[in-house]
Amino acid sequence: MTRKPVQSNGRTGRVSPSKDWIAPIGGWRTDVEMADMPKDAAFQLDNFFPEANRVRARYGHNAFATGLGASVLTVIPYVGVSSRLFAAAGDKIFDITAGGAVGSAVVSGQSSARWSVQQYTNPAGQEYLRLVNGLDLPLLYNGTSWTNNILVGTATLATQNVAVKAVQYTLSFFGTGSVTLSGAYAGVLNGTGVGNRVTLTFTPTAGTLTLTVAGSVTNAQLETGATATPYVSSTMITGISDSSLLIAVTAYRSRLWFIEKNSTNVWYLATDAVSGTATVLPVGGNMKYGGTLVAIGVWTIPVSTGLQQCLVLMSTEGEVIVYQGSDPSSASNWSLLGTFKLGRPLGTERCFLSVGADLAIMTTDGIVPITKAVQLDRGATSLGAITAKIGPTWRETVMTGGTTSQEWQLASFPARQMAIVNLPSSLGPYQYVMNTETGAWCRFVGLAASCWANWQDRLFFGSSDGTVFEAEVGANDNGAAIDALMVGAWNRYGEDLATKFSKLIGVTGQIGVSTLMYAGMSFDYQVKIPTALLSSVDSNAAAKWGTAIWGVSIFPGTSLVRKFAAAGGVGSALAPTIRALISGATGSVSEAAVVGGSVLYEKGAPI
Repeated sequence: MTRKPVQSNGRTGRVSPSKDWIAPIGGWRTDVEMADMPKDAAFQLDNFFPEANRVRARYGHNAFATGLGASVLTVIPYVGVSSRLFAAAGDKIFDITAGGAVGSAVVSGQSSARWSVQQYTNPAGQEYLRLVNGLDLPLLYNGTSWTNNILVGTATLATQNVAVKAVQYTLSFFGTGSVTLSGAYAGVLNGTGVGNRVTLTFTPTAGTLTLTVAGSVTNAQLETGATATPYVSSTMITGISDSSLLIAVTAYRSRLWFIEKNSTNVWYLATDAVSGTATVLPVGGNMKYGGTLVAIGVWTIPVSTGLQQCLVLMSTEGEVIVYQGSDPSSASNWSLLGTFKLGRPLGTERCFLSVGADLAIMTTDGIVPITKAVQLDRGATSLGAITAKIGPTWRETVMTGGTTSQEWQLASFPARQMAIVNLPSSLGPYQYVMNTETGAWCRFVGLAASCWANWQDRLFFGSSDGTVFEAEVGANDNGAAIDALMVGAWNRYGEDLATKFSKLIGVTGQIGVSTLMYAGMSFDYQVKIPTALLSSVDSNAAAKWGTAIWGVSIFPGTSLVRKFAAAGGVGSALAPTIRALISGATGSVSEAAVVGGSVLYEKGAPI
């Protein structure tokens, strides 16, 4: 009997080709047509962070400090001999270094918890924090205590007037003289001896308090709160009529520089000073578009002799003013480098972020590095913006969220190569997050943050419920599952509009012991949440370092595995879709990462 090949027919001629796809390490893209997306792009990337060789589900977040009693608007890191972490909520500042339920506030009686913060080191190596908020007298932390002596000439006190609020104050001094209080409060504090310290705690009405001095009054201190802290000389910033009007601070060329609220004035202290007399620098004469100053920062540029720092200011109208030099009082050591126009800033001083030598500026046109902004007309700055890949989404977000919310913040987490854009809470608990190495974007969902900060290579955010959370830790979201979704690039696999009958999806990735990973396909630009569970790692217990057998034991989630799931559906354009649910322990992580995979489908007739 002679064998013959089977004749082709409608059933035997059908072929199920396999096509590869790669993980969207190029990140979330909304600037390209869905029908023409790059292979490494993502149509949706929620809680998956694009790394250089994979996309990884973000790690969790857990409550770090609780019981602050009001919305946390500033997390304040201090790095020194004894590093500390503080948080401002309501009218108080708390030391949250140890985590857990907070104790008594270290500062109270403030009008706002939204502070501009600058750490500064003087030539003696003393580390300070200087804080301003535009409503309260500037605060100073010296590494040991929060000192806020609002008197001047305190070594030998003289009669003076000070502005006070209706909060608790403590007056203290050494000597045999007396201080009589009048105006906002009436009372007398009498000294009892050269070596004796006397104190008086009182609550005035808001207004002007007059301190009339008689006799010997030395080492005097007037500070907020119910206790007298160790004596420091005056921490007041003088020269400006009301230092509570200072809204932003930065360190530049061995000086502290400040912006005065609702003005075009910049103030600067003496070299290496953290207090004392400030000098005004009027900027309005160099501004072409009106408005007032809102942000101040530092930009480092290369010059023929090396690197040179410049002072950068930004107005409410998006005008950027750049100065070079260190002493505005010297014509030979100060000059205007230039001005240029960008979109309006989002929020206030938190629209600036130093990135290496560059300065990123968050505007209505996108996040623009100043090195690009000085080269382009405003109409073209969006082309140089690092948000260009999500440009349409950025513009829509700004239109919806507005420009004035103080929840806008441009932050970073260098330990994980993340740049974080905190969005107004009116838009939901979202952040846009970029890989600073590759420029790829994603979106974080479920982190209800009001502010962000780094401390000791750890990432923290404050929330409206009086809690400070640590992010990028653990394998759960404060007890809830981490829910991550990846929808890759839409692809017709060279078949144009021909129908594809998807059958099976293969995924190469890392799946931790506390991760459930689902895979499927989405069709014709409509996302389909997958419900088919990828087979997970082997069910035996995870190997432990020090007891595992090399070459035999398994460390789940650390090595690549190839898994498959059913992916039934019909469409002309297909996109790989992965969902990860992570519910593990707070003290560990459970990897959920994707490198790539393949899809098995049957080709149908063209539409």
